[in-house]
Amino acid sequence: MFPLGALGAAVFKRCKLPNPALLGAMFATGALSLSGHFPPLVMWPISFGANLMIGVMIGRQIDRNVLRRLSSLAAPVIIQTAGMLCLSLVCGYTMYFMGGKSGVSLKTALISGAAGGIAEMSAFGMSIDADVSVIAFVQLFRVVTFLALIPYLSKIGANKGYVRIEASDSSIAPFGLRDYFAMGAGAFAGAALAYRLKVPTGAMLGAMAVCGVYSVAVNKRYSYDTRIRWVAQVCLGLAMGQRMKPEMAYQLGSLLLPAVTVTLVMLCGCLSLAFLLWKTTGWDATTCLLCAAPAGLTQITAYAEEVGADSLTASVFHTARIIGIVAIYPWIVTPLSVQL
Repeated sequence: MFPLGALGAAVFKRCKLPNPALLGAMFATGALSLSGHFPPLVMWPISFGANLMIGVMIGRQIDRNVLRRLSSLAAPVIIQTAGMLCLSLVCGYTMYFMGGKSGVSLKTALISGAAGGIAEMSAFGMSIDADVSVIAFVQLFRVVTFLALIPYLSKIGANKGYVRIEASDSSIAPFGLRDYFAMGAGAFAGAALAYRLKVPTGAMLGAMAVCGVYSVAVNKRYSYDTRIRWVAQVCLGLAMGQRMKPEMAYQLGSLLLPAVTVTLVMLCGCLSLAFLLWKTTGWDATTCLLCAAPAGLTQITAYAEEVGADSLTASVFHTARIIGIVAIYPWIVTPLSVQL
């Protein structure tokens, strides 16, 4: 199954689609599942391993320098993160009311409308048995739309009157071999414990928390081979594709209008948050727009560097957004979906 997922990832990369490893593997194996020929594999160890690796990758963003930057930007970061959480709920309920006739459950709609990453939200959806094909479809539509609009939106304001937030001059020491072993064992233990306790997205959150705490405690920064990220996303795509059923394929065609509407609501909300940030901080409009855009961290920071905006500030805001939504949103969505 893994070579099939890798083939799908290669095709999606060739087509220059966002997150090709995850989505390509999901659609390749999903096609096999829809045909009724998916082999009888035990998928939970694959899903657990993928969630663990994604948690390790998110945890890498947490170090003492990031915490210092967050403390210097505390008020705007908290406002933006809280605004993104509220906006995610608004988009989720919009998706639910518009897609209810197509059989979209509340938990699927709330996760689909979240301003999180495609991989993170898909992993969360799998953990509570939501419709991952709908989640991936809506998340992909939003990310592609925002990445296409950012170059045009960033021309709204002039680059003047802002204060650039500089990185700390103190360098962070790299991990040693002993640190990798200790963190790896701790990440596995934390992921297993959170998974055992049925914490929403437990394997991801457990690994992320342990890795972040360890990195802050030893004041070191770890790195990982980018192929690990690729493997994790392909494995997650395999687990997602296995869940695709024939009725899901018919369902996606009726979700285009809800996806467009949710994206427009998200766009209006993000523009409002960017305007609020612009008015309260005095930063340039481009940096404020990039801080409030619910797209991928890598794409946003790369574009900020390209246009000369404050990429460091944008990366801090997006780090807070991703960690906030991954850590807090499951605790909001799970009780709401159970109550319904």
